[in-house]
Amino acid sequence: MKIKILALLITALSAVSYSQQYDEKYFEISSVNVFSSSVSEGSENFVLKNDNPQVSKAVPAAAAGAIINAGSSAWNIINNGQPVGNLSHYYASAIPSPMTWTEVVGWKGPKEIVYSIKCENLYGITVLDLEYVVSFFYGGNVKGKGKYITNFTIKPRKFDIKWGFKFNMSLQISNPMNVGSAEDPLAYLQADLNWDFSSPIKKTRGFETYAVYGNGNFEDISAKSKSLTSAIQELSLPSKAPQVAW
Repeated sequence: MKIKILALLITALSAVSYSQQYDEKYFEISSVNVFSSSVSEGSENFVLKNDNPQVSKAVPAAAAGAIINAGSSAWNIINNGQPVGNLSHYYASAIPSPMTWTEVVGWKGPKEIVYSIKCENLYGITVLDLEYVVSFFYGGNVKGKGKYITNFTIKPRKFDIKWGFKFNMSLQISNPMNVGSAEDPLAYLQADLNWDFSSPIKKTRGFETYAVYGNGNFEDISAKSKSLTSAIQELSLPSKAPQVAW
């Protein structure tokens, strides 16, 4: 009798465990919200330094107005549900070439834009609550000419994820561009933030694209693209379409 009761108890516990592990309503994502919550700007007296031993203090010669990235071009921010620990070593810059590090002065910032990503399941439970900061210094010039970018980075500030879910986020930086003139360059960087959020039954992917200018302007290109896409009206066809003979 005791053996039968024990067997029934084990079966019942296994059924509960199985239902919790494979509860589709728990693992099904009902909404994903990405939004900006704040914009701020500091006023530090920033001096450009070479903290990366792999980057030379004097960059190669190039055409007038040329701009290079004296930092990293890609890195992981969150890997398999864990924030990367050495993010202070990763940044991107759009600075003049040729130059020496002490020539670029007049930096402003840092400018910081805080973003949030929140995901809910079908029970209304927030299964992902992520807050990350986009930051960069801008306005650096050489003898009053040019506006450049340095120490552009994205770092998580808050990261809460429920059991059974995984999240990855990585950053890809475009080659810097000069959108000004050869005599008075204006640096431009584009950053593509890719992420995926998965459960045992489904994976959701997304991306955010940001544009950063040497004069401090910041644009959320992905938000503009989404709003433009939603504004496109459905194609209306005529009630009597002409026949086509092949």
